[in-house]
Formats: sequence, structure tokens, C-alpha cells
Amino acid sequence: MISKGRVAMLWALALGGCTALDAHSFDHAEGWRAAQVVSVGQAGDLAGTADRDCGADGGATARYAVVRYRNGGVHTRSLGTGRWPAGSEPKVGDAVHVNILDCTAPLALR
Repeated sequence: MISKGRVAMLWALALGGCTALDAHSFDHAEGWRAAQVVSVGQAGDLAGTADRDCGADGGATARYAVVRYRNGGVHTRSLGTGRWPAGSEPKVGDAVHVNILDCTAPLALR
């Protein structure tokens, strides 16, 4: 049988590890979610495939990406956007962060 002291120490280590990981992540409460790019193309072709369209500067021919994220539970949601950091181009399979509360926030490549 494991002593109560050992159980408490294991919990402290587990929670400390989670806290350390959270310190390096985007703030979940502010809308940031880990996501993955599932398609890249033109806004006019892809906007209708996303659960939520955050638009793209430049109209239907602008570069556009659809990302999938989890917002709790087992189901995923998708968000489409044409906004990401200058000088970067997301590719299918890239890990990113997306802000589901602020459509003007660009994707953050991880």
C-alpha cells in the first residue's frame, strides 16, 4: 500500500509538471487553442468548409488556411483564416495556435 505522503508527493510532482508546461503555452482563457492545419488554398474555395470563417484580407483569391482544434470534449471544430505572421506560410499538418475568440489574431506557428 502506498502511504499518504507518497501520494501527496506524486500529486505535487504531477501538478508541478502541468504548471511548468502551461507557463510556456498560450492562454486558454484568452481563447488560444492548439490546432493543426488541415487545408491551405484560396479563401473562395475553402471558407465554406470551416465551421467558423474568420476571413482573409484580399478577397476570394487570398491565401487561406483551415485549422482543426479541440474546445473541450472529444469533437473538433474548424476555423478558417487568412491571417498568419508575415513571412510564414502554413502547410497542411503544421501545428499552430489559433485564437477562437479573436478573429483578427493571426495564427501562431508552433
